[in-house]
Amino acid sequence: MQQEEQGQNAMQSQETVSDGQTASMRKKNIGKRICAVVLAVILLGVGGIVGWLVTYYSTDPRIRELQWMLDVLESEHYQDVDVDEVYGDIYDAVMPDIFSHYYTADEYDIIVEQSQGVNRGIGVSVVEETDGSALLYTVVENSPAQLAGLKKGMYLLGYSTVGGEMQTGSADEIMAFISEQEGEFCLYAGYDKDSASAGMYTMQREVYHAAYCVYRDSETSYALRDDAENEDYVVFTETFDPLEGLDDSTAYIRLDSFDGLCAQEFAYCMETMKERGRTNLVLDLRGNGGGYLSDLSAIASYFTKESDSDTPVVAYAQYRNGLRINYTSSSNEYANYFTEDSKITVLADEGSASASECLIGAMIDYGAIDYSDIYLRKDAGAEDCSTYGKGVMQSMFTSPQGGVFQLTVARIYWPVSGKCIHGTGVRESDGANGVVASYLPGETDVMLDTVIAGVCS
Repeated sequence: MQQEEQGQNAMQSQETVSDGQTASMRKKNIGKRICAVVLAVILLGVGGIVGWLVTYYSTDPRIRELQWMLDVLESEHYQDVDVDEVYGDIYDAVMPDIFSHYYTADEYDIIVEQSQGVNRGIGVSVVEETDGSALLYTVVENSPAQLAGLKKGMYLLGYSTVGGEMQTGSADEIMAFISEQEGEFCLYAGYDKDSASAGMYTMQREVYHAAYCVYRDSETSYALRDDAENEDYVVFTETFDPLEGLDDSTAYIRLDSFDGLCAQEFAYCMETMKERGRTNLVLDLRGNGGGYLSDLSAIASYFTKESDSDTPVVAYAQYRNGLRINYTSSSNEYANYFTEDSKITVLADEGSASASECLIGAMIDYGAIDYSDIYLRKDAGAEDCSTYGKGVMQSMFTSPQGGVFQLTVARIYWPVSGKCIHGTGVRESDGANGVVASYLPGETDVMLDTVIAGVCS
């Protein structure tokens, strides 16, 4: 109680102070506040200068010099300079090998989306031949282009709006036309360069689920397709495209990439093969440039024939500091789909890389195949041929600004033999079979027909 009373007396005595004394006290308080603010600003400025000096002199002089050059370039060059393009060139120059890359945050978002099986556009890539002809290099399964009837190996001979007159152009002009379209349009294509014989294919750019596996046998085929009732879902469905030449005990699976929903697609293909009574397999890895090791681990589980482990190692990574990381299969499924007498045949080419070569390595190391079961595309007159030869792995590093640096961080080795095929690939000289054929199929797939005729005779 005593403390409360003293507080009340203090309040009463303050109320009796004259107005002049109160004004004087207020001026003194304002002065103190101004001094405090000025002092804070001075200290902030000094701190900023000190911080700048520390940052400046702790930065590599070469980085400071580069920044100075870029500032002068942007302000003094006689023409406007696209600084973003200059930075892009600088980022490219930093890359230590062809497998490393820098992605902006937006570019990486697209990569993440595609890794989940969601793509945008019509699903093609085009190369320009020396005479200017535009050749379809890839056509993604289940893309608008593939569903419209376009196939890789066709020449793109023209384009138009729906109902419009066909126009011709270079590969760049055709791709520019495609990228500008918002509704339906037409592309003209054929297996020869005569535009008079070109077929017309109508499609539009849209969001679609890329499919990476195709199952075919002598009677029918299956692949992933968008669900007609729910655009967010996909279904593994019959596509009625049997492969002529296969016998009734052999299935064919084409695996285009270790990406998207490929592991689930491959499981569907294997189940279909089993249900349809096929015990031999032709596995087509041509043009498969690899992808994610998690998908490799899932798919390799069907081919670890001679392993006693439920989750055998299918590849391992060796880092510069000596760290080794094993990648194991999700299970060991060989006996559930193949017999002791099953025949597995693998098709590959110079576009088969990375995870594709790892899968071949696991198949060889665990006895599912040997080199004589591998068929490689070969140029006429060539003494040897091989797969791509990529035995290294990349990791993603994210910057504080959101950019992503894809950097090569480790070598990859086959699981039992410890072989690394980087720079060499799987070769005909190892004991594989070379088949003379063009890289892109024409109206007929010479390499596939040759192999099937040999293994199904």
